[in-house]
Amino acid sequence: MNWIRRKETWLALGGGGLLALSMPGFGAWPLVFVALIPWLLALERGRGFVHGFLFGVAFFAIDVRWVLALVRFNPLVAPGYVLLAAYLALPFGLLGWLMTWRTQRAGRWIWILLAPSLIVLAEYVRTLGPLGTGFSMVYQALYRVPWLIQSAAVVGSWSITAFAVAINVAWYLAWRERRLRYVFAGLGLLLVQGAFWLVPAEPAGDASALGVAVVSSNVDQEVKLDARNLSVLTERFLALGAEAIAGDPDLVVFPESFLPVYILNLDDLFSRLSDLARAGGACLLFGTGVYRDGEIFNSTVLVDPEGRVVGTYDMVRPVPFGEYIPGRGLLKAIGLGPWARALLPLDLSRGTGYEPLDGIGTPICFESTFPTASRRLTQAGAALLVTVTNDAWFAGSSELRAHFATAVFRAVENRRSIVQAANGGISGIVDPRGRILSETSEETVTRRDVRLSTARSAYTRWGDAPFVVVMGCMAAGLLALRASRRGKGNGE
Repeated sequence: MNWIRRKETWLALGGGGLLALSMPGFGAWPLVFVALIPWLLALERGRGFVHGFLFGVAFFAIDVRWVLALVRFNPLVAPGYVLLAAYLALPFGLLGWLMTWRTQRAGRWIWILLAPSLIVLAEYVRTLGPLGTGFSMVYQALYRVPWLIQSAAVVGSWSITAFAVAINVAWYLAWRERRLRYVFAGLGLLLVQGAFWLVPAEPAGDASALGVAVVSSNVDQEVKLDARNLSVLTERFLALGAEAIAGDPDLVVFPESFLPVYILNLDDLFSRLSDLARAGGACLLFGTGVYRDGEIFNSTVLVDPEGRVVGTYDMVRPVPFGEYIPGRGLLKAIGLGPWARALLPLDLSRGTGYEPLDGIGTPICFESTFPTASRRLTQAGAALLVTVTNDAWFAGSSELRAHFATAVFRAVENRRSIVQAANGGISGIVDPRGRILSETSEETVTRRDVRLSTARSAYTRWGDAPFVVVMGCMAAGLLALRASRRGKGNGE
């Protein structure tokens, strides 16, 4: 157990803790430019995997602590949280090993290119597959600093991660080598990142406006899950809707699944919402479960001012273990079917594509944490992005802030205004430059004109692929260079 007492162990754990403090849950964002330095110092001893893994464990254990809010629904969440932190930390162990593989102190200047490329690749891969997540990305620390995140509109949000990591390495080298040139290198990188602010948000004359009323609510999840509360909740939300239309908006947005029923399957209930649309002469957008052809979808519905359904959008990427069980068939085959049914009796079905509703893109809840849904909806013609979400599952936790922070980056990436309507979370409006125009966690109605746009950013056109490929080629080239240099040294 001597490793517990080693300085390097505590440097790695401390670095992970500092990075967690920089994230939206705590908000100490300047730390994102120095948090990796203790970890890099720990890696000098060459225990790459161990110290990388410990860094990751400390970071994720703190940053995804909001998962523990679900313990009140199922005590198995507690051991699941431990496994999740360890699972997410494994790539950092691999990163630590790769960064210390065949290295010497004299060659650590390579870290200024290798570390950003490897961490970008690790974050990108973490979004893929059935267990993918869009939370806890380094770039999210800067959601309240618009002038440092505009590169997202050109090459994607992972460029922000790359800059932040490169600055960490530059200042690590300044500390290690006692050379001012590395300090200036870090400051230069900050200026380069800030220079993206000069990229226009949209062509002149491209934008028009839409009056939006956002309904924010605070219904406890335990209350919302009980269908016996339908009558009380219906009156509560209709009252909020009446308050919303009093401001004569063009669009009223309610949160995800704001009533504990399939609204479109209940004619009396839907007619009351239709009456609300007609009374206000406004479109209504809301989230609801939809039962169709023997399948259940998590959907958004757009109702026009005449009270007619314009269309529905079905969630394409449901929440793993919350809305579906990944590999349920395999679990049945190995005898764990009863466990899967106890955790979640039925899986939600997936939507078939990203289609806007009359020019409005509507990523639902978990989908908004990934770049893909918002980008695909914008490509398909969305002039405005609206996220409906129910964050009451995580009431009082850091997830509320972490989720809202992702809206900032989706706005910048696609140069679109974003409206978020939340139950038990943060509702707000973000402009195309990522500036937060309004936010609230209260049960209230927020009214504001938002900008619409049909322009396409470079990121909307090309996505993450160009930047991720460059990062991959850089990592492969640097590792190959390191291997060849070590091989020559051994030969000599």
